[in-house]
Amino acid sequence: MTELIIHEGRDGWLFLTGGTNFVTTLYERNGGHLPDTNLRRWRDAIIERKRRCDALGVAYAHLVAPEKLTIYGHKQAAPLVNADLAPAIRLQQLFGGDARAAGWVDLVWPMRERRDAVELYWRSDTHWTPEGSLLAYRLLCEALQLTPNPDLAHRPCHTLHKIMDLGGKCDPPRWEEIREVDWIANAQRIYANAVVGILEDPLHGGDIHVGAHVVYRNEQAPNKVRILLFGDSFAGVGHDRLTAQLAETAQELIFVWSANVDWRLVERVKPDIVITEIAERYMALAPNDRFNLWRAALTQRIKAQRRRAAARWRRMRSKWDQRARNGA
Repeated sequence: MTELIIHEGRDGWLFLTGGTNFVTTLYERNGGHLPDTNLRRWRDAIIERKRRCDALGVAYAHLVAPEKLTIYGHKQAAPLVNADLAPAIRLQQLFGGDARAAGWVDLVWPMRERRDAVELYWRSDTHWTPEGSLLAYRLLCEALQLTPNPDLAHRPCHTLHKIMDLGGKCDPPRWEEIREVDWIANAQRIYANAVVGILEDPLHGGDIHVGAHVVYRNEQAPNKVRILLFGDSFAGVGHDRLTAQLAETAQELIFVWSANVDWRLVERVKPDIVITEIAERYMALAPNDRFNLWRAALTQRIKAQRRRAAARWRRMRSKWDQRARNGA
């Protein structure tokens, strides 16, 4: 067990505590990596996003995907954080009662209400189970007055044993029985940029993702709207996350992997709805919304090309070294 990175809680629940996101330092009002003074920058950014969307005649929603500690903090084996000081909770309080008017979609309290009736997160992973993802999806649809796709609740699932992200950090690795759901039935992915190809290539291990851009089209969707979604791995480009659920809900769904908004893209695609989604553990860095999708994608392609070139060089060196040893 890598104790500095994960914490083994009660009943086999694993929690991310460290790593590059300094998770446990985010639950402090006046210190750590995300005090209230920094959260005010998030509040101001969300308010500005809402203002700009209103000026364009576009509906807007912002949701924070809560850290598992925020929802299942009562499963801590030893006190690590005060879950009631979670960034999502403190940020909502900073709106002073006007959070919904700014597009805020609260996931924390609805998830806490249901956490003991159904597991909303995998015990050995940082992400939602299908039930957790469906709950977030329904709350988002309610906030945006979208008609949810009722068929999503009846999608077949595939059960398997798998080593998830936190389970893989244990020694020995921790296996978990999970259920994978393919939410896509009618939506067609009509576009994926080069970054998506890199993301889906096992060579890169999924760590090149910012700037991934996909477009889904669905003529059978219950809502004849175009949605532009900026998000992270809770949304993703695959068939098992929030992006896929929204692709089954809207006539057109555009997803961009980014914590920041590309306003040029917003003006170009003219969506009916803009959604920004961010994992709570990534909130230590406030947004600046100066993201440029084209530039980000170019940077990622260059990074992938350099990585492939380095891999070829290592293979060539290995062959030369082997020949030299055989010759000796």
